[in-house]
Amino acid sequence: MQNVLKHAIYIFLAISAATAFIVLGALIYLWTNDAQIKDLPYLGGLISAVIFEVIGVVILFVKKGLKYLPEVEINKEEGETLEFMKRFIKSGSSVTIVSNRLAWLRKSAPIKDAIIQMAKDGTSLEIITPSEVADDIKKPLVDAGVIFYVTKEKVPPDARFTLVDGSRSGAEKLAIARGSHPEHEITIFDNNSGPQIIAMAKDIIRKSKELSRAA
Repeated sequence: MQNVLKHAIYIFLAISAATAFIVLGALIYLWTNDAQIKDLPYLGGLISAVIFEVIGVVILFVKKGLKYLPEVEINKEEGETLEFMKRFIKSGSSVTIVSNRLAWLRKSAPIKDAIIQMAKDGTSLEIITPSEVADDIKKPLVDAGVIFYVTKEKVPPDARFTLVDGSRSGAEKLAIARGSHPEHEITIFDNNSGPQIIAMAKDIIRKSKELSRAA
């Protein structure tokens, strides 16, 4: 299907270019032969066609370009980030969270409750941290079915991200956080905007699990 669409775009561009050359040739003819517009009765229609084709090409490439741009969300307040995390986690049938401290879980009972309920409902939930999580956070999650992986790394990575639907090829979504409030930025990638980044996140998750098992 992608090849068909690609060839259709090329044909459209070729027609647009041919129309533009015809119009250019007609204008040169009028200029060099002292002819009148009435001598070329279809020139007005061709010029209109070129204008509409140019607009069409611009719209086509803008839409195609936007498809491959990741979504970016900037949160000025911590509450906005917590609300985003709740929505994002609830959007997946499987969730893997990679975090340094999970401090945000302590600050948001609604997110913690949502994770517990999702785990009880059968959603696959995994949390990867470099060190042990406090029991008051971990125990209710483990009891609900959340799986913890502790890598025990001496130098923990700076990466903070959440992958949803990681087991469904092509349906994955990855949220990567950076910075702090009021300039806390979350970039959301999908299979169009960041397949390579999603693949790297999966590699980090896989290696982190191996570290956890070896620890």
